[in-house]
Amino acid sequence: MRSRTLLLVVRFAVVYGLLAWLAAVVPVYAQMERPLVWLANSLLRERPMEARELSFAPSDGGGSYVYELRIGQQARRLERPMHAHGFVALLFAALVLATPWLGARRLALAASGGALLVVAICAAMLMSDVAGWEAETRAALNLPPGAPYLIPLGFVAGLHQTAAAGILPIVYWALVALRPVVRRA
Repeated sequence: MRSRTLLLVVRFAVVYGLLAWLAAVVPVYAQMERPLVWLANSLLRERPMEARELSFAPSDGGGSYVYELRIGQQARRLERPMHAHGFVALLFAALVLATPWLGARRLALAASGGALLVVAICAAMLMSDVAGWEAETRAALNLPPGAPYLIPLGFVAGLHQTAAAGILPIVYWALVALRPVVRRA
Protein backbone atom coordinates (compact mmCIF):
# COMPACT_ATOMS: atom_id res chain seq x y z
CA MET A 1 0.00 0.00 0.00
CA ARG A 2 1.38 3.39 -0.98
CA SER A 3 2.03 5.82 1.85
CA ARG A 4 -0.45 8.37 0.44
CA THR A 5 -3.21 5.73 0.42
CA LEU A 6 -2.30 4.57 3.91
CA LEU A 7 -2.31 8.16 5.13
CA LEU A 8 -5.79 8.67 3.65
CA VAL A 9 -7.09 5.50 5.33
CA VAL A 10 -5.67 6.52 8.72
CA ARG A 11 -6.96 10.08 8.40
CA PHE A 12 -10.38 8.79 7.36
CA ALA A 13 -10.52 6.39 10.35
CA VAL A 14 -9.60 9.18 12.77
CA VAL A 15 -12.00 11.74 11.28
CA TYR A 16 -14.83 9.20 11.01
CA GLY A 17 -14.27 8.15 14.62
CA LEU A 18 -14.41 11.77 15.79
CA LEU A 19 -17.54 12.50 13.73
CA ALA A 20 -19.23 9.32 14.98
CA TRP A 21 -18.43 10.29 18.56
CA LEU A 22 -19.77 13.79 17.96
CA ALA A 23 -22.96 12.38 16.40
CA ALA A 24 -23.42 10.19 19.49
CA VAL A 25 -22.99 13.16 21.85
CA VAL A 26 -24.97 15.77 19.89
CA PRO A 27 -28.37 14.76 18.44
CA VAL A 28 -27.21 15.49 14.89
CA TYR A 29 -28.99 12.56 13.25
CA ALA A 30 -32.40 13.88 14.28
CA GLN A 31 -31.55 17.23 12.71
CA MET A 32 -30.46 15.49 9.52
CA GLU A 33 -33.68 13.46 9.31
CA ARG A 34 -35.98 16.49 9.30
CA PRO A 35 -35.21 17.67 5.74
CA LEU A 36 -35.23 14.05 4.53
CA VAL A 37 -38.70 13.56 6.01
CA TRP A 38 -39.85 16.79 4.36
CA LEU A 39 -38.48 15.60 1.00
CA ALA A 40 -39.95 12.10 1.30
CA ASN A 41 -43.31 13.54 2.38
CA SER A 42 -43.39 15.99 -0.55
CA LEU A 43 -42.90 13.07 -2.97
CA LEU A 44 -45.80 11.02 -1.56
CA ARG A 45 -48.48 10.26 -4.14
CA GLU A 46 -52.01 11.51 -3.60
CA ARG A 47 -55.14 10.14 -5.27
CA PRO A 48 -58.83 10.84 -4.89
CA MET A 49 -60.03 9.35 -1.60
CA GLU A 50 -56.42 8.46 -0.70
CA ALA A 51 -54.11 10.60 1.44
CA ARG A 52 -50.68 9.94 2.91
CA GLU A 53 -48.58 11.93 5.33
CA LEU A 54 -45.10 11.43 6.74
CA SER A 55 -43.81 13.51 9.64
CA PHE A 56 -41.02 13.45 12.19
CA ALA A 57 -41.62 13.64 15.94
CA PRO A 58 -38.45 14.67 17.80
CA SER A 59 -37.75 13.25 21.25
CA ASP A 60 -34.91 13.06 23.75
CA GLY A 61 -33.63 9.83 22.21
CA GLY A 62 -33.67 11.22 18.67
CA GLY A 63 -37.16 10.94 17.31
CA SER A 64 -39.63 8.83 15.41
CA TYR A 65 -41.31 8.77 12.04
CA VAL A 66 -45.09 9.04 11.89
CA TYR A 67 -46.80 7.69 8.76
CA GLU A 68 -50.52 8.07 8.23
CA LEU A 69 -52.59 6.53 5.43
CA ARG A 70 -56.22 7.51 4.86
CA ILE A 71 -58.29 5.71 2.24
CA GLY A 72 -61.91 6.75 2.20
CA GLN A 73 -63.19 6.37 5.74
CA GLN A 74 -60.36 4.06 6.81
CA ALA A 75 -57.22 5.45 8.38
CA ARG A 76 -54.19 4.04 10.09
CA ARG A 77 -51.22 5.71 11.72
CA LEU A 78 -47.84 4.07 12.31
CA GLU A 79 -45.02 5.36 14.46
CA ARG A 80 -41.53 3.94 13.97
CA PRO A 81 -38.24 4.78 15.70
CA MET A 82 -35.76 6.92 13.80
CA HIS A 83 -33.03 5.27 11.74
CA ALA A 84 -29.74 7.03 11.31
CA HIS A 85 -29.92 7.48 7.53
CA GLY A 86 -27.44 10.29 8.05
CA PHE A 87 -24.62 7.79 8.54
CA VAL A 88 -24.11 8.11 4.77
CA ALA A 89 -23.51 11.86 5.20
CA LEU A 90 -21.14 11.12 8.08
CA LEU A 91 -19.09 8.76 5.90
CA PHE A 92 -18.92 11.29 3.10
CA ALA A 93 -18.01 14.19 5.38
CA ALA A 94 -15.20 12.09 6.86
CA LEU A 95 -13.85 11.41 3.38
CA VAL A 96 -13.98 15.08 2.43
CA LEU A 97 -12.22 16.14 5.64
CA ALA A 98 -9.60 13.38 5.33
CA THR A 99 -8.55 14.38 1.80
CA PRO A 100 -6.48 17.57 2.19
CA TRP A 101 -4.55 17.59 -1.08
CA LEU A 102 -7.39 18.57 -3.40
CA GLY A 103 -7.45 22.04 -4.83
CA ALA A 104 -10.38 24.33 -4.06
CA ARG A 105 -12.02 23.74 -7.46
CA ARG A 106 -11.83 19.93 -7.35
CA LEU A 107 -12.92 19.93 -3.72
CA ALA A 108 -15.97 22.08 -4.49
CA LEU A 109 -16.91 19.96 -7.50
CA ALA A 110 -16.46 16.63 -5.72
CA ALA A 111 -18.11 17.76 -2.49
CA SER A 112 -21.15 19.30 -4.19
CA GLY A 113 -21.75 16.24 -6.37
CA GLY A 114 -21.23 13.97 -3.39
CA ALA A 115 -23.60 16.01 -1.24
CA LEU A 116 -26.33 15.64 -3.88
CA LEU A 117 -25.67 11.91 -4.02
CA VAL A 118 -25.84 11.65 -0.22
CA VAL A 119 -29.20 13.47 -0.08
CA ALA A 120 -30.58 11.28 -2.87
CA ILE A 121 -29.41 8.07 -1.18
CA CYS A 122 -30.71 9.06 2.27
CA ALA A 123 -34.07 10.17 0.85
CA ALA A 124 -34.38 6.96 -1.18
CA MET A 125 -33.65 4.87 1.93
CA LEU A 126 -36.37 6.72 3.88
CA MET A 127 -38.76 6.34 0.95
CA SER A 128 -38.00 2.61 0.97
CA ASP A 129 -38.99 2.53 4.65
CA VAL A 130 -42.22 4.37 3.81
CA ALA A 131 -43.01 1.82 1.08
CA GLY A 132 -42.70 -0.92 3.70
CA TRP A 133 -44.92 0.97 6.13
CA GLU A 134 -47.47 1.46 3.33
CA ALA A 135 -47.57 -2.30 2.72
CA GLU A 136 -47.92 -2.97 6.45
CA THR A 137 -50.69 -0.39 6.78
CA ARG A 138 -52.63 -1.67 3.77
CA ALA A 139 -52.40 -5.25 5.06
CA ALA A 140 -53.75 -4.14 8.46
CA LEU A 141 -56.67 -2.40 6.73
CA ASN A 142 -57.31 -5.44 4.48
CA LEU A 143 -56.62 -3.39 1.35
CA PRO A 144 -54.84 -4.46 -1.84
CA PRO A 145 -51.19 -3.46 -2.26
CA GLY A 146 -50.43 0.08 -3.31
CA ALA A 147 -47.40 2.26 -3.89
CA PRO A 148 -46.86 5.52 -2.02
CA TYR A 149 -44.38 6.79 -4.63
CA LEU A 150 -44.26 6.89 -8.41
CA ILE A 151 -40.61 5.79 -8.19
CA PRO A 152 -39.98 2.02 -7.97
CA LEU A 153 -37.95 1.56 -4.79
CA GLY A 154 -37.17 -2.15 -4.86
CA PHE A 155 -33.54 -1.50 -5.81
CA VAL A 156 -33.05 0.66 -2.71
CA ALA A 157 -34.41 -1.88 -0.21
CA GLY A 158 -31.40 -4.19 -0.42
CA LEU A 159 -28.91 -1.36 -0.19
CA HIS A 160 -30.78 0.02 2.79
CA GLN A 161 -31.16 -3.24 4.71
CA THR A 162 -27.47 -4.07 4.43
CA ALA A 163 -26.27 -0.45 4.88
CA ALA A 164 -24.43 -0.85 1.56
CA ALA A 165 -25.81 2.52 0.47
CA GLY A 166 -22.99 4.07 2.48
CA ILE A 167 -20.52 2.65 -0.02
CA LEU A 168 -21.92 4.67 -2.94
CA PRO A 169 -20.52 8.06 -1.82
CA ILE A 170 -17.17 6.39 -1.13
CA VAL A 171 -17.09 5.02 -4.68
CA TYR A 172 -18.08 8.44 -6.01
CA TRP A 173 -15.32 10.11 -4.01
CA ALA A 174 -12.76 7.59 -5.25
CA LEU A 175 -13.79 8.10 -8.89
CA VAL A 176 -14.07 11.89 -8.84
CA ALA A 177 -11.85 13.28 -6.12
CA LEU A 178 -8.97 10.84 -6.08
CA ARG A 179 -8.37 10.49 -9.80
CA PRO A 180 -5.04 11.85 -11.04
CA VAL A 181 -4.96 15.50 -12.02
CA VAL A 182 -4.59 15.99 -15.76
CA ARG A 183 -2.27 18.92 -16.47
CA ARG A 184 -3.07 20.94 -19.55
CA ALA A 185 -0.21 22.18 -21.68
